[in-house]
Amino acid sequence: MGLRFRKTITLLPGVRLNISKSGLGLSAGVPGLRGSINTSGRVTGTASIPGTGVSYQKSKTLFGKKKKTDKAAKTKSTKAIGEKSSAKSTKSADAPKKLSSSASVQIDENTLKSIHNTSDEKIDWKKLAQAESAEGFAYDEETWEYLHNAAPAILKGDIDTYLQLIFDVNPLDDLLDYGSNFEFGTDNPTKIEVEFVINDAALSDAAQRLNQNDYNALLQDFVCSMSLRIARDMFALLPVQDVIVHTVLDGDTIFSVDFNIDNFSKINFGYIDASNTATKFRNNMSFDPKKGFAPVNRV
Repeated sequence: MGLRFRKTITLLPGVRLNISKSGLGLSAGVPGLRGSINTSGRVTGTASIPGTGVSYQKSKTLFGKKKKTDKAAKTKSTKAIGEKSSAKSTKSADAPKKLSSSASVQIDENTLKSIHNTSDEKIDWKKLAQAESAEGFAYDEETWEYLHNAAPAILKGDIDTYLQLIFDVNPLDDLLDYGSNFEFGTDNPTKIEVEFVINDAALSDAAQRLNQNDYNALLQDFVCSMSLRIARDMFALLPVQDVIVHTVLDGDTIFSVDFNIDNFSKINFGYIDASNTATKFRNNMSFDPKKGFAPVNRV
């Protein structure tokens, strides 16, 4: 995979900012540290002294756009990693359909409420780390080698490797028609936070057909279904205990939820109501059937 450049800058005793070819990351285990990456490739490192209001932030777009020569290899690699499965490990009949980039094309109500029915296949990092070859895996040789090489750092909870993996795999790229500005961050290797902007334009046709109460109920199901799907895909990608999802609409956080793997793994996704299920987890939501969502604090 070539040479790797890495430099560690000590900001304060016990506070280190790691700069590498894979991006900016912050050492885990120290309060007040956070690394994040968004879909544009912007990586941000933040260090703060809890209780003082003093903080340091470094943000830079390290990756930019991939070279055209890398596109085929990336597509081939991520296709094997990102195969979708439903609760029965096959594509659900009512799985969400891709929305055309045309604003005139809409997604039907049933689809908007069932985005959570599909997910990425879970990566077995322990098995990958122990394996000596790609035999027994569904990945091609190139993909297996990439995952095998990343496995030790992933299992150690290396945040820098988490962020690089997210950038390489693009686990939520098939949800870009439902939301945008996905940003991933963590200051703890046992959790990952995902912030995204909900695409309420996908409901514009429904807004014209439905009364206000029915439209608000659909929007709530849409938001909760997206949150569940994001959590499914992140649990499939990373060996974390919690996936925290923040939904943003018109610049405000309208739903913030902490999905814990212990309870999340018990969900039978083929037989749930998205809103009822998502709100059983620790969350902040202010929703009124007549008025819709109101801004909330993050969990």
